[in-house]
Amino acid sequence: MGGRAAPAAGLRLPAERSSFVGRRAELAGLRGLLAESRLVTLVGPGGVGKTRLALRVAEELRRSFPDGVTLADLTAVRDPALAAAQVAAAFDVMDSTGRWLPASLADVLGERRVLLVLDNCEHLRDACAVLLDALTPACPGLSVLATSRTPLDLPGEALCAVPPLPVGAGSEAVELLVQRARAAAPGLLLTPEDDAALAELCRRLDGIPLAIELAAVRLRSLTPAELLDRLDDRFGLLRRPGPAGPDRHRTLRATVEWSADLLGGRERLLWARAAVFAGSFDLAAAAAVCADEELPADDLLDAIGGLVDASLLTVVRNSAGSRFGMLETVRAFGRELLAASGQAEAVRRRHREWVTRLVADAAAEFLGPGQVAAFDRLATVHAELAGAVEHCLRTPGEEAAGLAVVADAWLYWAARGHLGEGRRRLDLLLRAVPAPCAERTRGLLVAGYLALVATDPEAAVPLLKEAARDAQALDLPVVAALATQYLGQAALFRGDLPAADRLLRAAAALHAAVGTAAGAFCWADVGVVALLAGDLGAADAAFGTSLATAADPWTRSHALWGQGLVRLAAGDPAEATRFEEQALRLMREVDDRSGVALCVTALGWTATARGHAETAARLAGAAEAVWRSVPARQPAPLTTMDAHWTGRARRALGEQRWGARYAEGSALERAAAVALALGEEPAAGTPAPSGAGPLTRRQREVADLVAQGMTDREIAARLVISPRTAESHVEQILTRLGFRSRAQIAAWTAAQAPS
Repeated sequence: MGGRAAPAAGLRLPAERSSFVGRRAELAGLRGLLAESRLVTLVGPGGVGKTRLALRVAEELRRSFPDGVTLADLTAVRDPALAAAQVAAAFDVMDSTGRWLPASLADVLGERRVLLVLDNCEHLRDACAVLLDALTPACPGLSVLATSRTPLDLPGEALCAVPPLPVGAGSEAVELLVQRARAAAPGLLLTPEDDAALAELCRRLDGIPLAIELAAVRLRSLTPAELLDRLDDRFGLLRRPGPAGPDRHRTLRATVEWSADLLGGRERLLWARAAVFAGSFDLAAAAAVCADEELPADDLLDAIGGLVDASLLTVVRNSAGSRFGMLETVRAFGRELLAASGQAEAVRRRHREWVTRLVADAAAEFLGPGQVAAFDRLATVHAELAGAVEHCLRTPGEEAAGLAVVADAWLYWAARGHLGEGRRRLDLLLRAVPAPCAERTRGLLVAGYLALVATDPEAAVPLLKEAARDAQALDLPVVAALATQYLGQAALFRGDLPAADRLLRAAAALHAAVGTAAGAFCWADVGVVALLAGDLGAADAAFGTSLATAADPWTRSHALWGQGLVRLAAGDPAEATRFEEQALRLMREVDDRSGVALCVTALGWTATARGHAETAARLAGAAEAVWRSVPARQPAPLTTMDAHWTGRARRALGEQRWGARYAEGSALERAAAVALALGEEPAAGTPAPSGAGPLTRRQREVADLVAQGMTDREIAARLVISPRTAESHVEQILTRLGFRSRAQIAAWTAAQAPS
């Protein structure tokens, strides 16, 4: 029986927060369009319900996409260059290599059958078009359900115009109004005498769901007739002809303006100021950014409550407390209020200062026991970080402050999959701050470090040399120590072990002189150099020094990983296994995916040394699957070691058994791969690998034809594909099964056939 790739980790849709009303015809039409086209765009004005409709049909079609259905919400993404990163995050793919991200994402998705809901595309229309134009041809199993106020204008795009809800007595619009009103006021009593007023309200609101929901909350204090009278006056003033857009656009704006006019002064002021946030915020953030003498901090809670009651703020409660968010239409109007107030620059500066403090506080924990919590805090405010940096780039005099923010977040960019964003922001800010200063010197250092993380030493070295030179001139000893350390890493990447050892040991001495915590990781790098040079004693000593001085889980995990490899090379696989398991648990905690792959690989080697060849084969496949999720490949300096240990396991099992076990491991999600490596029970709901391993349906077809002795050109003719595509399928099969030849594919295929 043919298998398919395991679902990508983390694919999910948000739960509906309220009942879904109507749209039966649109749901049926969307299902039909998705059966015919792989790209369907829901178009319509803001507030008409495109997102709710897209999420509902995606949920209904979940079984048609066995590899997952997920949402990428672009609402808070202002920079077109970050659209691909947001989509990659939805598929749990980290931006941690130097490659063009759409190409990396296409490699990870392959032929998986997945549905992407790409929400709120209109302000990133060109970026979305470029991304989808790259993904859809390369990923034949990918379907996209986009929402936008305008079409994306891509070949093969099918459009679904989302109209307002039908209005009139007993209509879907009235049903929505009544449901939302009763939810806002559980004791609300409506009588048949109210039916006409309710229907007229919906007609005047043009059946736009957002307008209806904003009006519904007012039925707490007004009768339908009173509400209708108030709406009559307001719309009489705002409904006027002109080129401003369709009536329903102006109607929605009128509804939001009317909602603003009903607020008290402090609620209206808070709405304007809170609109500076790109995403949700908590009470502490509101106090830091929105409060002043005009809006005292003591009044914030009541003002927030007023906006929540008016349905202008949404509330999300979790273990960390309550967070408040705005619909994008509400936020856009709030920003207009802020601009009209004349306070926009002052509020944006307070926002940037708040972000600066958050990042600096988190950075102080990067190399300590609170490292993971620091990463989590920054992840929560990632959209705010981006907004603050963009403010600095467009505001004269703020550029150096923006450079300090991005530099302070140095390890967050690398550890949480925002490598490309961090490098791009540093490049822009370094251009904006051309004169030597402390902020520029730190920016150069971090830019060089991120280039190394992206395995781009050619770009890193000039940046690091300039940072080292300026650090000496400006008397910045910590920057000088780190620049020397990273130059040592660059030498290691180039394979110049003597230079790497000299620079890294010099950096360790500089760290010791100034008392920086980064010296612990520097000693781990010294250990790697010694290990590759075959000096096990020096390697063990260096890794031991790193472990003894490290306070953060990231550094400790790398030191433990190195100690495990030393024990393995010394002939003690049981002790090596113990060290690697400790390292892997820490790597999992930090969510260092490259580190997870390194540890899973190492545990496969220790399994070989302990005589457990089948486990070794499964772990080799599991490690390859984790590298795919990064996406990256095993570092080149480790290939010789890997060839030695996997070669032993291959010979012990034979190619056919090796391929079968390798395929089982390669089909695992990352969490299941870690569980396998640690000997843990997989989490509930984790799919077991199928007997066919990770091959897609198309790859299985190709494997069957390879087994029949066909060439790539013959396979292409049989399947009506290009020879290059056939060749690519064969290459992917070899990679996924851990094979080196077509003969091994043929033997494995024969073994999968039912007896």
